[in-house]
Amino acid sequence: MEQRLDSLEPPEPTTILDSPFPFEKGTEGHFPTDVIPISQVLKEGTKIPFKVIKSAPNYIRPIYEENWHSTYWGGRWSYIPSRIHYSLHRIFPFYAIGISAELNFQQDVGIAFNTATNESDLDLYIVVFQTNITDVYTKGNQVVVVGTPKRTGVEVINIKTADIYPSNKEKYLLVQLATNGAELDYSLISYQPPDFWLKLKQKNEREKSKKQ
Repeated sequence: MEQRLDSLEPPEPTTILDSPFPFEKGTEGHFPTDVIPISQVLKEGTKIPFKVIKSAPNYIRPIYEENWHSTYWGGRWSYIPSRIHYSLHRIFPFYAIGISAELNFQQDVGIAFNTATNESDLDLYIVVFQTNITDVYTKGNQVVVVGTPKRTGVEVINIKTADIYPSNKEKYLLVQLATNGAELDYSLISYQPPDFWLKLKQKNEREKSKKQ
């Protein structure tokens, strides 16, 4: 029971204003410094292609799922602050660059979808709830997903990182969900180049050759 409790809440009473995930702490230092209004991104930015890989227009987000219970996989997805974090947002960007990370992400958002690996053409997946996606624009370190709000539904799209040209690759991408030029939600994610997998493969080969 004590172990289950540890998976549910912080060890002591506390107020969490930012992300409950340790790896996302300090994101303010990586936040884009050249953020411009969404209306300007739509006017001056580049409209980029996207592919819908999952669409369930009548999907209703559950209040709770069985895999979030503290007895499921040792409480891997039961931490209450993270559950609140996910429920507060409706747009979630993600790279499929690790089996464990992919499993965690899909269990956390409650949506499973197929991903693909291409050595020189990396995909950025974006899960969007309760929105009918119509367009995607990019300018600088911003990616704006345009859509019409709905009461139900989920869509998963992918865009190519080759279509994104960040003004500062050391800063995060600001991924925004917008309607009528106004932000509905946002998320931050690092920029990964199209040849991410190729570079990783080459790095592993170099390290392997050094050990021989």
